[in-house]
Amino acid sequence: MTKIPEETIEEIRSKTDIVDLVGEYVQLTKRGRNWFGLCPFHGENTPSFSVSEEKQIFHCFGCGAGGNAITFVMDIENSPFTEAISKLAARAGIELEVSFHEASKGGKSNEFQQMIEAHTLAANFYSHLLLNTVEGEKALHYLEQRGFSREHIEKYGIGWSLDDREVLTQLLMRKKFDMKEMELAGLCIMKNDGTGYFDRFRGRIMFPLHDDNGNVVAFSGRTLSESKEEAKYLNSPETPIFEKSRLLYNFHNARLNVRKTGKVILFEGFMDTIAAERAGIMNSVAVMGTSLSDIHLNKMKRIANQLIICCDGDNAGWDAAKRFAVLSNQKGLDAKIALLPGKMDPDEYISTFGGDSFAEKVIGNPHSYMSFIMAYYKRSKNLSHENDVLQYIHEVLEELASKVSPVERDLMIRQLTAETGVSSNALNEQLMKKVGKLAKQEKTQQPEGQAVPMTVSNRKLSGSDRAERLLLCHLLNDGNLFDRIRDDHQDLFFREEYAAIFIKLAGFYEKYSTPDFHRFAESLDDRELRKVVMDAAMLERDPEFAEQEINDCIHHLNRQRIHRRIDEMMHESKEAEKMNDHTRALELAREIIQLRKSLSAM
Repeated sequence: MTKIPEETIEEIRSKTDIVDLVGEYVQLTKRGRNWFGLCPFHGENTPSFSVSEEKQIFHCFGCGAGGNAITFVMDIENSPFTEAISKLAARAGIELEVSFHEASKGGKSNEFQQMIEAHTLAANFYSHLLLNTVEGEKALHYLEQRGFSREHIEKYGIGWSLDDREVLTQLLMRKKFDMKEMELAGLCIMKNDGTGYFDRFRGRIMFPLHDDNGNVVAFSGRTLSESKEEAKYLNSPETPIFEKSRLLYNFHNARLNVRKTGKVILFEGFMDTIAAERAGIMNSVAVMGTSLSDIHLNKMKRIANQLIICCDGDNAGWDAAKRFAVLSNQKGLDAKIALLPGKMDPDEYISTFGGDSFAEKVIGNPHSYMSFIMAYYKRSKNLSHENDVLQYIHEVLEELASKVSPVERDLMIRQLTAETGVSSNALNEQLMKKVGKLAKQEKTQQPEGQAVPMTVSNRKLSGSDRAERLLLCHLLNDGNLFDRIRDDHQDLFFREEYAAIFIKLAGFYEKYSTPDFHRFAESLDDRELRKVVMDAAMLERDPEFAEQEINDCIHHLNRQRIHRRIDEMMHESKEAEKMNDHTRALELAREIIQLRKSLSAM
């Protein structure tokens, strides 16, 4: 693998602003000198993730994650150093002598790089067939009738698969791809007799599906046939590079606009996202199917303050919107629901009333969760029938009892009174019974005295912990200090991770003449060790009292080591007495006395 020059790495660092980079993944808000947001490395509801524009580093006060722009990409993308450098180089417009593929050959995160390259080849092939061949004219005409411009077709990489059993398979074979791997990637299917393969997609308009980095990892193919026997859409199966529970359609394009607006719009299907962009809405994503996962919600929560859910206007769409809204509320997302009239879908509404109307009247006028819930329960009821009224009241009060503030409860009670004619006093009395019942259930479900488990450990640091961290801070910033103490204090650190870092730091200083904790952290493959290094590097040091701090740390750790040795020897002495080895017990007692004297003399 070609080595990336140090000056190139430094240029990439200098041209990458960490606030802009992290902001592509996390919704950041400035407080004082730093920026804060929800940590992308662990679940949390209160922002504890800090980004320093001045120091160009990040740190989470909850889970301890920390680093610079390069290590952030390594951690968030689970990629090796060379791959992270390649990504940031492309982002900064810096050309590397080593290609992305070369840089990542050795990385375990690129185990399936051939699958990604095959999907890129397929996407380019399908696009060419749509835009430049006679065979693609019918599909191109269909898309133009649906309002697609060539610009949008090219942006989304839309293509056409020939109605031919083996055209893509033959292309993949000519390009020397492993066909078993191509079957695993979902691009082709083995023939029943096992003699070869045929294309999965044939005679369909092809919509590429991208991962968060913009790589094509799957396809959705739409047939032009009106036959009910053939599925309208055919999606790639789940593969090592494509999981529906992890992929949000258009996330790679929408991320920056979501961060700018603070809002993300969630659709049921990817065609709605494409239609919304044609209407000028650039901050929308879509699920692949009807399931919304925790991973989807976490992705959106990290980059947006508000979620707007927009599903179709039919019964299935209302049910999907309710599922999405409930899950979003459970995750602590501020979710609002945009409703469509009749049984329209977003594409149909935009075609009928125009993009401006969709942006202003639908997306720009969403309902609160409770307002939507009331509309959801009321739409299937006839409020002139007593049973429907009672059922409607019961369903709404169940929601009010557990999910909203007292002010919102009051507003909803007034609305219920206006809709049903039942007095607000009667409704409030019924609501209080439900609230009390719910509180009683929660109390019985939570055993008395049992604490709610914390996601992140907030263990207090001991004196030895603090001494190790402060000493490491000085070692990271002072190569001369390292040379001074390395021979006399080989066993200085107690914790395994610190001892491992000490050994790796020795190798680093042999290679580089000057301290550079950024470069050192980037050289560590172990993410946990990087966290320890960056945690120590962020400590404030007073250069005037550096020697005193260093001596105090070493002194404390040496005393602690003697204390531990005394404890060990006392344990050995007790064991010797149990075994009637009085000679050994006496020797240990003398050594303990000497160690205690040495402590007094320190």
